[in-house]
Amino acid sequence: MRRTLLNLLLRVLVKPIWRRVPSIELLRRRAAMIDRRFGGAGSSGHARTERLSADVSAQWIGPTEGERDGAILYLHGGAFCVNLPAIYRGFCTDLARRTQLPVLLPDYRLAPEHPAPAALDDCELAYRRLLRDVPAERIVLAGDSAGGNLALALLQRCRRMGLPMPAGAVLLSPLTDFSGEGWSMHFNEKRDVMFTLQALDAVVGHYLPRVLADDPGVSPLHGDWRGLPPLRFHVSSSEMLLDHSLRAVERARLQGVDAQAKVWADLPHVFQLFGGLREAAQCRAEMASFISARLATPMQMPRPEIDENRIAANTVALLQ
Repeated sequence: MRRTLLNLLLRVLVKPIWRRVPSIELLRRRAAMIDRRFGGAGSSGHARTERLSADVSAQWIGPTEGERDGAILYLHGGAFCVNLPAIYRGFCTDLARRTQLPVLLPDYRLAPEHPAPAALDDCELAYRRLLRDVPAERIVLAGDSAGGNLALALLQRCRRMGLPMPAGAVLLSPLTDFSGEGWSMHFNEKRDVMFTLQALDAVVGHYLPRVLADDPGVSPLHGDWRGLPPLRFHVSSSEMLLDHSLRAVERARLQGVDAQAKVWADLPHVFQLFGGLREAAQCRAEMASFISARLATPMQMPRPEIDENRIAANTVALLQ
């Protein structure tokens, strides 16, 4: 009953917004209203702010002790142009409680003021911050929707640059391909209770004004998946982004990556944020189980040395 009511509510209140494609200002005002209404739990628990750069801050959420033993880097969704800080604090507080790990939640720069690759640059900065205190094999990445896109793109960038790989990643309904290909974008447009094809066009216009849609930096589906850590995808059967996960799993497996997807029946996009749903609680438990399993093996090998000269050279090459 809760799932049915939630789907109806989103179809009535959210989907019309993406048919008309409102201005960024209106979209952010409505997002702020939703965040105030449903993000009350986000203020509970321990959280502290850290400045990563002059333009980027991040929230440390969860236990303050044992930060050097392991951590989660969570990249929030929001179509690359909005944020729901209270809702995501609440979600990450629950994830930290379930795993007993601190969560670093960066407030990366948003489009259209900061188009690609600004958000990915900020996520790289957050990952480098974690590497100062936590060995890579004790870090797990996670992200939803736009944040899932950024998590996958970050993994591929780290591999190209020679940064050490984290232990794994959890992706919740990630957008993996901006080219508009894939059957579910069209087949599920009516079934999806939140989004429309106009929504993708709007996101493309905001986030990719100077980047090709099939560039791996924004469409990780078209990137090199070799050498990535184990990946776990969670997606709904009725959402437009369904095959973004399914094609990503197929591509990853073809290149030797341990990748699996769980398809949940008839749920809204990133349903995991809706804590009152039974399926949301179940998925959160499965996320925590995967994260804990990836970090369960005691660290026996010394932390890999980071070749700063190689990383600097690769950074210059990527910018040329």
